[in-house]
Amino acid sequence: MGAFRLELINRHNIADPGIGLNEPSGLTLNADGTALYTVSDDTRAIFCMDLEGRVLTSESFFVSVLDLEGLALSADGRRLFAVQEDANAVISVDLASRRELQHRPLAEMSNYASVEMHFPAEPDNKGLEGITVNTRNGHVFVVKECRPGLLIELDAECRTILSSRLLTQANGFSHPRVGPRRLDFSGLSYDCQRDTLWIASDQGQCLFHYDLKGDLVLQRLDLLLKPEGKSKRVRKAEGIAVDSERGRVYVVSDRDAELYVFQLHG
Repeated sequence: MGAFRLELINRHNIADPGIGLNEPSGLTLNADGTALYTVSDDTRAIFCMDLEGRVLTSESFFVSVLDLEGLALSADGRRLFAVQEDANAVISVDLASRRELQHRPLAEMSNYASVEMHFPAEPDNKGLEGITVNTRNGHVFVVKECRPGLLIELDAECRTILSSRLLTQANGFSHPRVGPRRLDFSGLSYDCQRDTLWIASDQGQCLFHYDLKGDLVLQRLDLLLKPEGKSKRVRKAEGIAVDSERGRVYVVSDRDAELYVFQLHG
């Protein structure tokens, strides 16, 4: 698999305090790739917006929980999954009825004992941050932010923990400007064409392209806002959605409430 390059082609301010879209912290495409869903962790809502960041009010809706961090569309396109960081829980919502179907903490899933040692009894604000769905088999992946970074694979119904793996220097998660204790993981997106994951890092201001089968980082790509690495990068990238068919990567900034659109070359 060859190397990739990111080119920023557009950016949009998506902040809308009037509806509570203040700190976008999750991102996923809809079923046909024509719109995006996002959440703001201080608002009980799921927002739908077009690809230029304009909120589609009729497609947005309220939910009962706060502190949502990541979003993912189910393999059949009928449900949205979200993660709640303080409870380390997965929530699913039926898109047609907008009804919440489940709210299941990791601690209530089968095989939780295999990851329990990585989650302190008292929440430390270093819990689940991102979620995505392997559209080939329906399995759900969630990522723990740091200390340690941990990728967890769940069954399609989010009832059973199937596997987990640490995200460390040993499998390529490193950054020249960020030490291993500070490096975090803030978003996930499954690449259906390559059967890989794209993993965002807030502290690293970058994406990691990760090979699931080989358990190895293929490439690290900085989220540059200008060419040649002379300018600032995306701050607090906390949501990522990859459209591998069209070669587009969408990223939201929690701090600046902006949507960045990158072309993926390579």
